[in-house]
This record gives sequence, C-alpha cells and structure tokens, in this order.
Amino acid sequence: MKYSKVGKGKIYLGDTKDIFPKIAEDRFVIITDPPYNIGIKYDNYNDNLPSDKYKSLFSIFHNYRAAIIQYPEETMEFIVPELGIPNKVLTWCYNSNISRQFRLISIYNMIPNLNNSKIPYKNPTDKRIKKLIASGSQGTRCYDWFSDIQLVKNVSKEKIMVEKNSKIVPVHPCQIPIKLIQRLIAICTTKEDIIIDPFMGVGATAIAAESMGREWIGIELSPMYCKLTTERVKEWRTYVDLKFMDTLVF
Repeated sequence: MKYSKVGKGKIYLGDTKDIFPKIAEDRFVIITDPPYNIGIKYDNYNDNLPSDKYKSLFSIFHNYRAAIIQYPEETMEFIVPELGIPNKVLTWCYNSNISRQFRLISIYNMIPNLNNSKIPYKNPTDKRIKKLIASGSQGTRCYDWFSDIQLVKNVSKEKIMVEKNSKIVPVHPCQIPIKLIQRLIAICTTKEDIIIDPFMGVGATAIAAESMGREWIGIELSPMYCKLTTERVKEWRTYVDLKFMDTLVF
C-alpha cells in the first residue's frame, strides 16, 4: 500500500474500507471523528449515505480498540447496532449556537484511564482547592463528561480558512479540536500503540499524536485534506496548546 510519511506518521490517500483491512494490526487504536451522515458538505465525500452503507463504514472495526466521536442519535442508530454496546461512553459538552451541544465518545474493547487527563476544578475558590492549586495541581481527574474543551469555530486559532468566491470560508465544516484528541490519546492508549484515524479530515488526530511523540496513521479520501494535514503536522506547534499538555499523562 502506498503512503506518504510525515513526522512519526503515515498518510494513506483512499477509501478506509479498502485500506484499513490491509494494514490493520493489533497495536492499532482507532481514534476518529467520522463523517456524521447528516448532509454536511465535505471536500469530496457524500455525507448523506443510505443507512446500510453508512453502517458499513464501521463494520471493519470489530474487535479493535476504538474511540468514536458522534452525535448521540447517530451513535444509537448507526454505530451501536454495528459494533455493539460500548465499554464506556464519554460526553463532550461545549458552547454552541446550534441546538446540539454535546457529542458522545463511544469507547470499544478498552477501558479509558481517566486519571491520565485533568480537567479544571469546578470550585477553585474552595479553601482545599486553593491549596491544591497553590501546590501546583493542574486540576482533578477527567470525568466521564467534560466541558473544558470547546468547538473549533471560525474565529479559532486552529480553524483553517480559505478565500472562495470572494468569501473567507472554512476548509473543513466540522474541524475537531486537537485538545480533544490529545485527551483521548492520553486516556485510551499507551506509548506502544499506533493511533489510527480512518477518517482523517484535516488531521487533528495526526497533530495530536505527533505532539505527544506517538506513532500514527491517517486514511483520507480527499487529496486536499491529505495535503493540509501534511503541512499542519510539519508545523504542529502552531496549532497545539502546549500548556494543555501539562494536564496529560502519556
């Protein structure tokens, strides 16, 4: 299989249904934010597949360790019927002007170690918490729901914007925060694992893994997204909050 190499990772251009089975190995941990199948406009992907075809995207992931980010209704309709009941479900909450203000992270064939990522204290003015903060504590262990990581909005530093038809528009419609993927890598993987994103997009998983010194693989249909990911990985320090990495164990 042909791939391009950048940093500690490899990028495969093509359909994950064709590529993943040919390269799969036991060290793989899937961390992905797949297409949502709700009609979003991506570069060159149909995000409105019939139910059976959308479910088939996940059929090749049976028995692999995986953390899959998706809206709750679509998780129940498409992912659970295909992969079964998750070992653990995390809830990522965020501020938004749309009605859906959280997504589920379904975790399969592993139990995340929530001690490997910290979230800010909820009551920083409490005397005991003040003492912990003064001693250098970065926060408490991650809960199974969290709201300290926000969406990548058009005004965010991470957001990739381009000029199109005299307008500045996002390259990718639902860019995922690198911080979120860093947290999932910290709580779901070890340094011996290979992090793979079968629906790479513009490379949040690649950048998160690269920033943590981890081996990674991305698979993506769009040549443009592959090119952007390559450029972003080479300049990952531009996009990564190094202070946030102090709250991770990896």
